[in-house]
Amino acid sequence: MSNDVTVKLADATAAQLRYFAEIVLGLSLGPNPAIKTETLIAKIMSTGYQRDDITVPASVGGDAASQASAADTPAHAVDPGSYQRGPRASILIERQEGPGGDRDVFVAVNGKSMLIPRGKPCAVGLPYVEALQHAVQTLYNMEEDGSITSREVPLYLMRILSMPAAA
Repeated sequence: MSNDVTVKLADATAAQLRYFAEIVLGLSLGPNPAIKTETLIAKIMSTGYQRDDITVPASVGGDAASQASAADTPAHAVDPGSYQRGPRASILIERQEGPGGDRDVFVAVNGKSMLIPRGKPCAVGLPYVEALQHAVQTLYNMEEDGSITSREVPLYLMRILSMPAAA
C-alpha cells in the first residue's frame, strides 16, 4: 500500500536527502543542485534528527524526482508551504503609536516567515494567526507601596475579520 522506502543515511542519494531535509524537516536548502550528500547529512543531523535512516517516497531518487509533488508527501511530513496553501483567516493589524507603529509586522512559524501589512485586511495561514495571538509583551508598573507588578498585553492590535469554516 505504501510507496515509501526507508534508506540508510549513508546510502541515500542527494535527491532523497534533499527531499527529507526540505519536505519532512522543513529546512530551506536554497537552489543549489550540486549540494553534496555530506552537507545534506550534516544539515539533517543539525536539527537533532538521531536516526541513521530516512523514509522517503519510492519515486524520489533521481534528479528529476527530487521536486516531489505535494501528493507524494508522506503523511508524517511537515510541508513547509502548507501554511500558505491551507485554511486562511482574514485579519487586520492596526497601526500603533510609537516607533515602528506603521511598519509591516514580521511573523515566523517554524522557520517560514512573512510580512503582514498594517492597516489593511490581509489573508494569512492559521498558524500565523496563532503566532500573533501568542505575541505578548510584559509591562511593569510600580505601585504606590513600592512593589512592582507586571501584566502581559498583546504586542500587536489584531482583529480577526473572518475564520475558515470548521471542517
